[in-house]
Amino acid sequence: MLQKSEELRKKNFSVFEKRYGFVPQINADEDAIYRMDYAKNGEPILFIKSAAPGGEDLRMNSEYDPTYEASRWAERFEFANRRSTVVMLGLGSGYHLRALMKKMRPDTMFYIFEPQEDLFAYICCFMDITDLISNSRVMLFVNEQQRGLYVAETMMDIVTFNTETGAITTPFYAANAEFDEACEALKVIMLGQRNYQKRRGRASLKCRLYAWTHMREAALLRDLREALPDGIPAVIVSAGPSLNKNVDVLKKIKGHALIMSSDRALNVLDDHGIEPDLVLSAEPVKDPSFLKYKVAEKIPMLCSMQTNSESQKLFKGRCIYFHALHYEEALFGEKVEANLGGLDLGGNVSGACFYACEKLGIKTIVLIGQDMAYLDGKHHADNNDSGGDDARNLETIELPGALGGTVQSCAMWREFRDYFERRIMLNPELRVIDATEGGALIRGSEVKTLEEVATEFEDTSYDIETTIRNIPRAETEEEHVETIAKLQRWCDDLDRIKNNSNEIATICAQLLNVSKYQDIRDKKNNNKLKKLDILRAEIYATTVNSLLEEFWVEDVYSIPDYQFMIRNNEEAIPVFENAREYYSHLQEDCESLKEAILVAISDENSK
Repeated sequence: MLQKSEELRKKNFSVFEKRYGFVPQINADEDAIYRMDYAKNGEPILFIKSAAPGGEDLRMNSEYDPTYEASRWAERFEFANRRSTVVMLGLGSGYHLRALMKKMRPDTMFYIFEPQEDLFAYICCFMDITDLISNSRVMLFVNEQQRGLYVAETMMDIVTFNTETGAITTPFYAANAEFDEACEALKVIMLGQRNYQKRRGRASLKCRLYAWTHMREAALLRDLREALPDGIPAVIVSAGPSLNKNVDVLKKIKGHALIMSSDRALNVLDDHGIEPDLVLSAEPVKDPSFLKYKVAEKIPMLCSMQTNSESQKLFKGRCIYFHALHYEEALFGEKVEANLGGLDLGGNVSGACFYACEKLGIKTIVLIGQDMAYLDGKHHADNNDSGGDDARNLETIELPGALGGTVQSCAMWREFRDYFERRIMLNPELRVIDATEGGALIRGSEVKTLEEVATEFEDTSYDIETTIRNIPRAETEEEHVETIAKLQRWCDDLDRIKNNSNEIATICAQLLNVSKYQDIRDKKNNNKLKKLDILRAEIYATTVNSLLEEFWVEDVYSIPDYQFMIRNNEEAIPVFENAREYYSHLQEDCESLKEAILVAISDENSK
């Protein structure tokens, strides 16, 4: 048997703490659970004591050559020739991760879900794994708090880079329900990303174009945040089926907290004569009729810049933008507080409300109507069947209930619940009160009745209407003229991208023939390869290319990687085939996007 080295464990732990901010916990009984021995070739191998059938120790690695056997195992996995994200259950002794890293592209990211913190701590006193711990391509999740952020962290890589993603289980690891749930959540996110681009991408950008040309009549969340009183709590009103049970209590809370309604809940508030302080809408194709109620005629709308442009028109002069991305920063500067990384809104408008409250600096958030479960067969508080098919077409599942026991839910609502739990875990300073009085349990929240919340808030009052009315406009007339000039320059950039794309497609066709019949590694091809890099770099240097990739190109998985991997002919052929097709079609996309920008400018200038 190998002997422990606490010095080696200290070395591994030191590197781990430097990167992840904590030291893994050691199980005092680890020697009764695990042991390490030598393989025939002298490499360490791990055993789980008494875990094999018949009470034998379960060997986790090859007894002859762990590295070789792991490399043979890795050969079974094939990924498309594009940037990839690997979600992996189990680090074990690290052999299988190393084999995958050696096989796959050098820009592949690995997110390792290790369900046994004490196993990781045990391995650290037998093997030097500091290279894995410190590797920027590897993210290790070894304790409960880290694993709670697994979906959020992995999702950012997938969404930001539109990666090819696959789930892999290290040999001899048992199935893990938490890991399976994470994989299912990521699958939903990936599907939504692809469907969004194909079905809604262009509509979303046209909505943003409307926002960009109407900033003189709108406001920004930054200015709302600065105007709101310190310590003001917020109530997020969602449209879950329990809302009718306690909605009238909001009348007692009016003026004592910021009441933010989701667009879908507005009709219930209207039925009860309750005017919220704000309504939030974020979707580009959502029916604006959800907003056409008397209680919404004077209040502002918190909205993404890609909220349905018809909805934005309904609230002309009353839009407050809470969600901006890097191209908005390029247009308007830092005042829009653009989110420069991936953005997690939970896939629903209530999640967007929660995110907006976070950005407003609100520290106490109350949720009502956030059932995420059926109530007497109903999926929403109103009688509108919108969204009903989404719920009915999914298999019914049971979730822990906020009031005890279980409730009937579905996978979609479970993802919504997981979102709130992620946000709570990421923001431990937040106080989240679930006053839904039913529905699914949100771990990390306080469960209270809305009457109890009203009593708690009654001693402090706020003049919210005046506060909101006095926030400044987002853009002056002079700034508007500058914005239009920038948009016109983006049209010029689209012309250059179109010309570059034509040349790139021609070169790719030539290099494709080389890859099929000659050797792409021949130095005579270097000039063409260098020219490709120059032409593509010129495209990537433009902001408008981000608009093309993130909104206008209908198949996000057709977009070539920023760096071509062409180490041999086998790799080069699919790279040049895909690039030729993409850049040939990109010329049409440039022309149609330019037309959309010019139409937006023309529509605004004609008023």
